[in-house]
Amino acid sequence: MSVALWWIVVGFGVVIAELFLNSFVVVFFGAGALLTGLAIWLGLPTTGGLQYLFFVVVSLALLFGLRSHFRRLLQGDVADAGVDEDFIGYEARVIDGFGESDQGRGRIDYRGAAWQARCSQSLLSPGAIVKIVSRDGISLVVERI
Repeated sequence: MSVALWWIVVGFGVVIAELFLNSFVVVFFGAGALLTGLAIWLGLPTTGGLQYLFFVVVSLALLFGLRSHFRRLLQGDVADAGVDEDFIGYEARVIDGFGESDQGRGRIDYRGAAWQARCSQSLLSPGAIVKIVSRDGISLVVERI
């Protein structure tokens, strides 16, 4: 196997490994190996360690030059603004829980979905209407109307 083909095979292997590692770092070293193989195929000398220097320089240049740009493209825009407005102030119906043994916890129906909720007032009966006053992680905090 020629040196250029060896670099290309290793490059593809490292790029495929990124699918399992999900670190978004390894892919740039795979791309560096692919470009090193291409450079050797185009005439880069393989003596004196030049191929390894080329690999390191290209890989690090890709990593530091493109990682943040590609990460932004792949992650998209993340915004938490306005999330609570979808819940706070709206009414929901108690499904179950909120008894003496439930310690102020139960499930409510809000917009057709069951949500974990908690309430400082206990003894809410199923079917009772509550008002959503805040959100705590994935649980909604409610109060009796």
